[in-house]
Amino acid sequence: MTTAANGAQPLAITMGDPAGIGPEIIAQWAAARGKGAAPYVVVGDVGALRRAVATVGVPLKVQPVGDQLEGLQAALQQGALPLLQACAPLPADLPMGRVDARAGAAAHACVQRAIDLALAGRVAGIVTAPLHKEALRAAGVRHPGHTEMLAERSGTTDFAMVLANGELRVLLVSIHLALRDAIAAVTMENELRAIRLAHRACRAQGIAQPRVAVAGLNPHAGEGGLFGHEDREVIAPAIAAARAEGIDATGPWPGDTVFMRARRGAFDIVVAQYHDQGLIPVKYLGVDQGVNITVGLPFVRTSVDHGTAFDIAGTGRADASSLGHAVDQAVAMVTAAPVPPPPAQPLPEFIFMLTRHDQTIADALAQLPAVLAAGVRHIGFKDIGLPWAALQRLADAIRAGGAVSYLEVVSQDEASEVASARAAVALGVDVLMGGTRPEAVLPLLAGTPIRYYPFAGQVVGHPSVLQGTVQDVVASARRIAALEGVHGLDLLAYRFAGGAGDVPALIAAVGAAVNKPVVVAGSIDRAERIAAVVAGRAAGFTVGTAALDGAFPSRGPGLAAQLHAIHALRAGAAGGD
Repeated sequence: MTTAANGAQPLAITMGDPAGIGPEIIAQWAAARGKGAAPYVVVGDVGALRRAVATVGVPLKVQPVGDQLEGLQAALQQGALPLLQACAPLPADLPMGRVDARAGAAAHACVQRAIDLALAGRVAGIVTAPLHKEALRAAGVRHPGHTEMLAERSGTTDFAMVLANGELRVLLVSIHLALRDAIAAVTMENELRAIRLAHRACRAQGIAQPRVAVAGLNPHAGEGGLFGHEDREVIAPAIAAARAEGIDATGPWPGDTVFMRARRGAFDIVVAQYHDQGLIPVKYLGVDQGVNITVGLPFVRTSVDHGTAFDIAGTGRADASSLGHAVDQAVAMVTAAPVPPPPAQPLPEFIFMLTRHDQTIADALAQLPAVLAAGVRHIGFKDIGLPWAALQRLADAIRAGGAVSYLEVVSQDEASEVASARAAVALGVDVLMGGTRPEAVLPLLAGTPIRYYPFAGQVVGHPSVLQGTVQDVVASARRIAALEGVHGLDLLAYRFAGGAGDVPALIAAVGAAVNKPVVVAGSIDRAERIAAVVAGRAAGFTVGTAALDGAFPSRGPGLAAQLHAIHALRAGAAGGD
């Protein structure tokens, strides 16, 4: 591993589009760089950098280094600009300030070489000078910019752009998209991903408890739905889910004031919904002060916060201030003491219900061996659908298979619910779930090892529906969880009459309101619903009909494939394999 004379690894600085101001600002910065500064190597073209040195008129020698960076330390000690030739040599008469496929190809090749160095651990990070999108396109490069290029080459799918200066940090939900596509990108998944990355970006810069503000999409953050539904139905639930993970996220705040509040110190970072919403306030404060940071990569990457400036390229008038700030930011991120990560979030338990449409299936006992073989260790059934003797055999077989057994009550009157509680005791199940009359059931369970998880909120009908508002359900959850003998709550979240858009917020709100486990139930039949359960830090979730009906994408047919798919979705939502 190559290091500089002071023992630190170098930063790789890419030259950008050689027809733009990238080589000139690098030459200016290198000439002004003081002794003892961070080591670096320019990844570019020798001829382009030598012409840039002549253009800006600085006494600086460009010194080529070897492919393995041999000669780097000597060049730095001599005060030279060390350069790794990473592209085909450019012609001396390459026109300045014009789109040229040769320039686009050279810029692309330099970025690729810098990525190789970073992935191999030969450089501490990458600082990039500006590219020109039209030149890249002319060279046949399909990526619109650095961020997408870096992410693809490093195998990164969870990434975002952060713009920062001395007064403001902004992270973008979407980057280079048409405005109509950027609006379509406002999804629960993208919002929660952006909030997590904003939190991570601040922690990487040494902020132990980041304050994340989320900007609204619509005027006045939707004004309660008057100016659009995305803020209330998508962004707000994502914020609630992030808060349930322990992230200090707030909003959605009106986009016309949130940046001002952040600049005054109310927040550490703002999550902006689209490119211009976030970049305009940062660049208004001064392009020369801004730094572009890519969050989520396996290495540090910063960049200048301006373009190729073709109108002044070749004149020597370009300002190297942004490059200096980008280098300083990269050094700070490389050398920052790591903030200890929060404790790993435990995965919610997957409880497979041998039920369809709120009744135990007729062939439950025959299906049980396949369920156990798929690694499911939490198995439930309902108190209707099979005769008593069959229910007893099923409960005994679940216990014999080493799994935890669950009986979920769906009775509608007190007498039936009491009868179901007595059945749970007689069957010897481990957990009794559901029911709406804990005061009547608790005396029957006293002295037994059965754990009791009654429904939170007003549950009515068959199939059951959870009625009321989020606030109503939270109030009910607090009251029931406080009862002695209640071990947790059964939350029929995906039968919530309030609407699917409110469910993630409901899960997060109930979980935050009580200090007992919450199991989420009711029509969990797709990946995003499992993701919301994981994000909401639920203790468990139930799936029955959906798996039996093959609702989840799987590698093959049959129940076992469905169960494996659910396990994979659960792990994937938590960031596992």
